[in-house]
Parts: sequence; structure tokens; C-alpha cells
Amino acid sequence: MSFLGLEIGKRAITSQQTALTITGHNIANANTAGYTRQVAQLQTTIPYCAPSFTTAMQVGQLGTGVEVGTIERIREQFLDNQYRNENKAGGYWQSVAEAISKMEVIINEPSDSGLREVMDQFWEAWQDLVSNPENDSARTVVAERGATLADTFNHTYRQLVELRVDINSILDTKVQDINSTAEQIRDLNEQILAIKVSGQQPNDLLDRRDLLLDQLSRIADIQVFEESNGMVAVQLGGRALVQGLNFSSLDTVADAEGMQMIVWQDTRVKTQISGGELKGLLDIRGASALPADASSQYRGLVPEMIDKLNELARAIVVETNRVHQQGFSLLNQSGTPDGANFFDQPLDPDTVSDWSQYIKVSDAILDDPRGIAAAGLRTWGDATSGGDPVPPALPVPINFGDGSNALNLAQLKHALIIDGAMTMDDFWRSLTSTIGVQGQQAERMAENQENLVGELDNKRQSVSGVSLDEEMTNMIRYQHAYNAAARFITAIDEQLDLVVNRLGLVGR
Repeated sequence: MSFLGLEIGKRAITSQQTALTITGHNIANANTAGYTRQVAQLQTTIPYCAPSFTTAMQVGQLGTGVEVGTIERIREQFLDNQYRNENKAGGYWQSVAEAISKMEVIINEPSDSGLREVMDQFWEAWQDLVSNPENDSARTVVAERGATLADTFNHTYRQLVELRVDINSILDTKVQDINSTAEQIRDLNEQILAIKVSGQQPNDLLDRRDLLLDQLSRIADIQVFEESNGMVAVQLGGRALVQGLNFSSLDTVADAEGMQMIVWQDTRVKTQISGGELKGLLDIRGASALPADASSQYRGLVPEMIDKLNELARAIVVETNRVHQQGFSLLNQSGTPDGANFFDQPLDPDTVSDWSQYIKVSDAILDDPRGIAAAGLRTWGDATSGGDPVPPALPVPINFGDGSNALNLAQLKHALIIDGAMTMDDFWRSLTSTIGVQGQQAERMAENQENLVGELDNKRQSVSGVSLDEEMTNMIRYQHAYNAAARFITAIDEQLDLVVNRLGLVGR
């Protein structure tokens, strides 16, 4: 029985030392991302002398000590599922908020250099020309401000197109991230299965896999299913992204405009994306023009903004030219309206789609601002102006001091031109206000979602995170148990020494 005591002491020391080592592992990884604290589950070993018909009568079974049954990983699957469900919504709103913020920087409203201010200066230039229609400097100001307006449209259009291209390239990067993460999860599945089969617990590998699943849930709407053999299955859009030791890759296919559509690499079928950063980027960028994507539900805030900008540019070009054609320039000697355009315009306006890229002041106007048709139909010989009537057979001299056509052009600012219900100024104000409201909503939703995700992560950490105070308590507890086991072995050793070396010495 003394030797049994030594075995019990040895098992006690070994078990407490293992528990102390695990405590040290927890302390070392207190700040490691994704780490889950581990606990040594101590259990009694098989007792000595199990009862049977041939067993000698004894007091009862004798305990044989302690051992580490399992090294348990403290993790709550329900909290993980909640976290990942909310994390995808957080990723969605974060990507939308960031993209709209970039759009707001491009639009630059309200400001002294935004499109609205440039339009106001353009109409004010026409208003100034009304009182000085023969003044060359006033005409030059009109031409230059028209060119500035066209340049602002061109610049805003280019920036919006570049933003859409940038978002499109980010989509390709995110697809590569998904493929890389899925491959890593597949590899971890293989390693975890091998360790599980050997009867051990791959705690650190499980932590690495859970961290990858958390990161993946930010990018796309995934569903995670844990299998009995320790492996996980990950589904994306109703199809398995990772299934045991296999994974399916995603790919991108570009349309004629270079817009990427996300497809499964093997079947080339479009991947259904309904959440995460990918969905937010697709909502901002807009649907691909590929036939397979024709029924896309993506809103496309950037292309919608480009379309609205084109609509405004078209209204300015077409309406300005329509009124300008009815006036007389300083170069006119015919007595009939010039019929010239202020902005370049094709014969058929429907042949142009990107008006904000197309808009440009006519080279004839820029080269010689005297070609601006500021004068109206009034003439020096018009009886209504107090002059002497001119015989119809004679050429009608033009009153170049009349700025009535310039006034008509200035009044376009307040004309209900777009859809017959909005002025150009109101149209732009409404558009920028809508973007502002959408940006505020996205920022608010992103903030609320991040707070919710943070709260869920705090709950997870309260269960799975390392508490240094708790680990210090455990360290002291295991250390005291280790010391007590060592003292126990010393006591047994003294007993054996007495029996072996001192017993039977009396009478020698």
C-alpha cells in the first residue's frame, strides 16, 4: 500500500503540474485574438480492488489518485452564431457608409466649390450680361463660367466612375480573401480530424478556425454547421463553400464595362450574396450588365448618381442651347437669330448618354465670346422701343444693346425643366440631400451594428476570454495542491525508509 501512496502522489503532482501549465498557457494568450481559455478537468482514476466474489473482504475500494481527464475549451456556440449573424450586418453597413462617404466627398456639397455654387455663378454671369450685353469682359465671364461648369461636370463624372471602378476592384479582392479563408478552414478541418481521431482535443486549432469563421462572416453571409467528427461545413448562398475536406472557389466575371459578377468557379453560376461587406459593395457599385445578373436586386447608388448627374447636364445643355439659338450675337448681320449653340450638342440628343462627360462649351464661343447671343428680338427700328419703323423690305438692324435673350437664359435657373416639376437647382439640391440622408442612415446603422457586435463579443469574452485575476487564483490553487502532493510523497518516503532501514533493528 505504501507504493500505492507513492503512485497517488506522483499522479497528483503530474495532474497539478499539467493544470498549472494550462493556466500559464491561458496567461500567455490573454491578448491573443480569437483565443479561448482552457481548463484542465481533473477526475479520479480507477479505484483499486473492484468488488467481486473472489475479492478478499476489505473496508472498501481504495482511491488511486487523480488525472487530467480532458483539457476543456470554454466556448459557447450560441454566442458564436449570434455574433456571426450580426457581424455580417455590421460589415454590410460599414462598407455602405464608407462608400457613401466617398460619394459625399466627390459631390462636395454644400461648399463654395461644389456644382451648385458653379451653377449659380453661371446663371449670375448671364444676369450680369443682361445689363452689359455689348461688354466684351462680361461676355468672356459667361464663356469662362460655362467652361468651369462643364469642367465641374466632367470632373465629378470622372470621380464617380473611378469610385465605381475602385469598388469593383475591391470586390475582386474580397473574393480572393474568401477563397483563401475557405482553403485555410479546409486545411484546419483536416488537421482537427486527425487529432480528434487520435482521441485528443485540438483546442488551439479550433480557436484558429473560429477566428477565420468570424472574419469570413464579416465579408459574406455564411452559415456554419459543426459536424460530429469535429469538422465544420460552411455554406454561402445556399451552396457549400467548405464541406469537410473539400472547398469550392469563387471567381469573378467581367462584363463589357468591366463590372465584376461573382460566380462559382466550377459551375460559373452566379453566387447569391445577401449580406456582409460583399453585399454592401454590390449595392453601391450596382448590378453587372451580364444577362445572368439582369434580375439583380442591387440598388447601385453610384451608377444612379451618375445617371442623375447626366440628366442634369443634359437639361442644362439642351435648354441653354434652345434659348441661345433664339438670340442675336455681336457677329450677327443677317437680322435673323443666330441659331448657334452655346454648348456642343449632337443633332440627335438621344445619341448621347453620359452628358456629364460630354458637356463642353462650343469652341466658337470660347474663341470669340462675341458669338454669345445675348440680344433678343428687339431692333433699333422697332416701334415699340420708340424708334422709327423700318420698311420690311430693308435689312432689320439689330439692337446689340438689348440683353433680353441673356435674361431668358438667366431665368432658366428658375424654370421647371426637369420632369416639368423641378428646376435644375432644385433637382441638384434634392439629389445631394438624398445622398446626405442616405449617408447619415448608413453611418447610424453602422454605429448601431458595431455597438451590437461589440456587446455580443463582450458576452463571448465573459465566457471564453482569459481573466488574469481568475488565472492568478487558479495558479495559486494548483501551486498549493502541487506542494501538498510533494509533502505527501515525502511522508510516504519517510514511512518506507522507516520500514526498510529501521524496522527489525531492536535486539541486534
